[in-house]
Amino acid sequence: MIFDSINSLYIHNVMDHGVANLERITIYVKEACDLGEYCLFLGMPTVDGSTTPLKDNMLWFGNGFVNPGDWIFVYTASGTTTIHPNGLPSAGSSIQPRLISLHWGKDHTIFQNRALVPMLIRMSGLSMPAPPEPSYQGGLKPHQRLLG
Repeated sequence: MIFDSINSLYIHNVMDHGVANLERITIYVKEACDLGEYCLFLGMPTVDGSTTPLKDNMLWFGNGFVNPGDWIFVYTASGTTTIHPNGLPSAGSSIQPRLISLHWGKDHTIFQNRALVPMLIRMSGLSMPAPPEPSYQGGLKPHQRLLG
């Protein structure tokens, strides 16, 4: 597969590999964007230099806008999302950078295996079936009848 590069978010590092409740992926925001367009995957590098996403290891960030200079820390453990001011506004900007802490909700650390790498994916399309018509989900008992 060939993907366009992502310029708005930059995976800086994985910190505290294998340390419970501290292990995190640090992401720097280079351009304003809606986090709802992005997912984080775990990948395994291959011998040809590419990386293959692992099955069942995806985190959707959820809706929310970020600004240049913000940092996103994605902790692999469970926790509560927090947003903290992160210093003074950068030159030429009146927006104060933030530190946004998100949590993947894993019950174990991930990056004790140093071969695994985080991957950012920007979603650009969606396909899904139409929602089903509302209907009663239980079965009728002999003494019940439908209204109407």
